[in-house]
Amino acid sequence: MTTPLAKQRSEPDPTPVKGWFARTDERLFSGYVLDRSDPSRRFVVELVIDGIAVSSMRADIPVDDPVAREVGDGCFGFVFAPATTLLADAGMVEARIANLDIRIGDPIAVRASHRSSANVTGAGTVRWLGGLRFSGWIAPNAEDAFEVFVEVDGEPITTVTATGWAQSSAAPNDRRPVRAFQFHVPERFADGAVHRLVVTGPDGVDFPECPLAFVAFPDGLARTMDGLTALDSERLRGEMFDRLVPASLPMSAYPEWLERFPLEPPAPVAIQLAVVMVGPGSVEDTLAGLGDQTHPNWIAAALPAEDEAVAFEAAALRDFLSADAREASHVVFVLAGTELAPTALARIAAVFCGAPATPAVYCDFDLASRDGSPWPLALSAFDYERMLEQGGGAYLFAVDHGRAARAAAAGADTLFRLFNSVLDDPATPADEIVHLPGTAGTLPMLPPVSPRALVAATDAHLRARGIRAEVTASAGRLFPSVHVVRKVEASDVTVVIPTRDRHDLLRRCIESIEDAVAGANGRILVVDNDSSDPEAVRYLSNLSSRRVSVLHAPGPFNYARLNNLAVAASTSTQICLLNNDIEARDQDWLPEMLSRLADPGVGAVGALLVWPSGVVQHGGVVLGPGFRAAHAFTDRTEEDSGYADLLQVAHECSAVTAACLLTRRADWIAVGGLDEVFFPVNFNDVDYCLKLRARGRRVVLTPHARLLHRESASRGRDDRPDRAARYERELRMLRSRWGEVLAADPFYNPVLSLDPVPYSALAWPPRERHGRSATTPGPADVPDGF
Repeated sequence: MTTPLAKQRSEPDPTPVKGWFARTDERLFSGYVLDRSDPSRRFVVELVIDGIAVSSMRADIPVDDPVAREVGDGCFGFVFAPATTLLADAGMVEARIANLDIRIGDPIAVRASHRSSANVTGAGTVRWLGGLRFSGWIAPNAEDAFEVFVEVDGEPITTVTATGWAQSSAAPNDRRPVRAFQFHVPERFADGAVHRLVVTGPDGVDFPECPLAFVAFPDGLARTMDGLTALDSERLRGEMFDRLVPASLPMSAYPEWLERFPLEPPAPVAIQLAVVMVGPGSVEDTLAGLGDQTHPNWIAAALPAEDEAVAFEAAALRDFLSADAREASHVVFVLAGTELAPTALARIAAVFCGAPATPAVYCDFDLASRDGSPWPLALSAFDYERMLEQGGGAYLFAVDHGRAARAAAAGADTLFRLFNSVLDDPATPADEIVHLPGTAGTLPMLPPVSPRALVAATDAHLRARGIRAEVTASAGRLFPSVHVVRKVEASDVTVVIPTRDRHDLLRRCIESIEDAVAGANGRILVVDNDSSDPEAVRYLSNLSSRRVSVLHAPGPFNYARLNNLAVAASTSTQICLLNNDIEARDQDWLPEMLSRLADPGVGAVGALLVWPSGVVQHGGVVLGPGFRAAHAFTDRTEEDSGYADLLQVAHECSAVTAACLLTRRADWIAVGGLDEVFFPVNFNDVDYCLKLRARGRRVVLTPHARLLHRESASRGRDDRPDRAARYERELRMLRSRWGEVLAADPFYNPVLSLDPVPYSALAWPPRERHGRSATTPGPADVPDGF
């Protein structure tokens, strides 16, 4: 055996089992174990990394230790050489006697000196996102933009400039972002054949993943199969392929995409619509679009323009509704100058005809750039929080004649107030408001809209519902926005932090949050899962105070079980799950999250999490990419406003990460907490949020609470070989239990792609663009054993 670089001996032990364990090289761990009372006995030893046994061997090789050599034949040694991928993110390495759970020597912390350098100069990676899309990062110098060169099957295709930002997967704690790039190769490569792509860096060296094989089909495999066979089984296979490996087209191809995937007009219905134009835009442009409508039964009026683009005289609206539009059953509100799509009115009328009790219908729309090209504003199903903070849905919507007349009689004088007045009565079911995906028109170029009208409309709505809240103007870039802070009458919160060994992370976490927790009359409950590092054990033993306590939870790592134990041990009405690799950057994060949970309809609240580099790590969860769940906005920095300003306003999503999740104890108990059987480590937060949504609770992501997250710094990554099988098992269960909502996330638009980077490309082809509501179906009943 080799001479150790450093060794740690056990304290004197009265038991007959003796042992020693050390790291003897970059990859080598060795030691011995013997039973002095029975020198002929041989033990099986397990190498345990962060609580998971990754390898085992019989301890029967000769040892160099002079003491051990004197016992029996001196053959009690063992040596392990784990793969570098296992050590890359490891925190603690131990040796244990198999089946007896007896540790040999002291655990060894995998110090930074033994890890690959965080300096990623010259590093980079490229990956296939599905279809014809690729992305990657390169880091010769984070201050500059660099070009990479792309070829397919030996043919030069394009030069791509890396102008975006990303977090290096090779150095997750690096405070510097790396330059990112993404591109689509030409559609002629979507021919069903396997092609090979090579990306070359500015230094002339190919990226290590290259050549990268890919295959793509025109408009997806399912449509390709339709043209080749009539067998339903083959189409099913094609649909599954398209879910697992979705294709996309770039946002810049939107005009061609519109021509390629037009919205079909629904069957004609006998409903008269009144169209009301508001604002200073061109009435002639809107009238021209009305003349092309496939639904001919309409009457229109333009209200006198006010100072605000979304404002009008309530009296003028009342006069129109009571006179010229008295026969219209429903009223459509648009900004003057909106160029309506030919099917816009027909699609709206069809919704009301099929579901007369629908409170409101709102539509997607396009925004025109300075050169006149359209860009899609693809909305989610109804999002109450976004309505409050951004006026979401108010730019092109329809309500029944009676609601419009009552709102005007009550003094509503902006589109924002007209739209949110639909829910002034708490008895109105928000989940019956219908969203129509697919553009209904192109909005006019307008001067910047002041947030004053939205502040007034949101404040009036909240007062009408008896909700005490402060509404202030915020910094929207694309649309006006506000920040809503509900009054929290009383808080009683326990912050639950699972941990193992990494006392350095835990210390920073606790020190960063303790003032906010104290201000919220809260407590911190640390759940220790078999910490064995002596420094961590000492830190935990000295941690208990009036607001901090430690719950010991031995056993294999099971994130769901640790949190369930903590909630069972607490008595607080509110529970905040927090990873030990989270750091708060201010004291406002917890009050902000408690303010969201003050709405009784909200079941879970998440925060915006960023890497040390400033790149977004979590901006909510989108369901469906790769037929799984993905973090939103990981291609943006925190200064970015996000798609449609979603990083500026609170909004709903189907799930948020448990790395920072606030919920009620009562809701936790009602849905059974985290599922520690089927989702012990991965997707338990997604499963929990979907269970809440199936019970009618809303899940809110607030970017007004921002925290630092060193993702998996304590536990390591889940793509490590020793964890891949568990991850795949949990993913299969997620697909089995929640497949219906994975296929159609109500808070993600079917126009947008389902490749691994949400909100960044167009779906190719688009998914179903029927009217939809913000409901989540319950879980599928998966029998035991499946």
